Amino acid sequence: MANISSGLTLSTDYFMRNFYKSNRTVSKKNGRSNFSKIELSYEDSRALSRAAKRMLNTDFDTDENEDADIGETMKSKIKAFVNTYNNALETGDSNDYDTNRYLRQLKTLSRKHSDELSDIGITVEKNGTLTINEDLLKMADNSKVRKVFSSDNDFSQKSLRIAKKLNNAVQNNIFAQVTGTGLRINITL
Repeated sequence: MANISSGLTLSTDYFMRNFYKSNRTVSKKNGRSNFSKIELSYEDSRALSRAAKRMLNTDFDTDENEDADIGETMKSKIKAFVNTYNNALETGDSNDYDTNRYLRQLKTLSRKHSDELSDIGITVEKNGTLTINEDLLKMADNSKVRKVFSSDNDFSQKSLRIAKKLNNAVQNNIFAQVTGTGLRINITL
């Protein structure tokens, strides 16, 4: 759960519903089983674009103590970002070259920033997914989180750009499947 300065408490689920606002059903594991992989890929790539944008646009209070632990709101937001990121990686793998290219770019970006992510309790796994160490996340301070997610950081900016490109690639892949255009046929004569 996350505390906001007004005393209002929000959960990670709140942020997940916000990131998946076009189809909240897929924001929960138990709601995902009724959807095809391509439908999930579309929803996950859209949600990742929203999540990356919201993380990038987080208003880090510069008057706040740099060494103070992050608030519960930020912890919930980070958890929701990681869940959305992992969902996009898990459902995005396809036969589509562009979709796979942007998934590889996301994984490369995370590996490049693995030290910064590790400083706030996020581990980049071998398969590219992210894992949160709850104890380290609880101890993360404002300056370390700002270093990863502020608008002037390479990780935040590139995450948003790649997420948007991933969503466009998934949309194009769906369009090609629906219309029959762009299908690749391997014929040996």
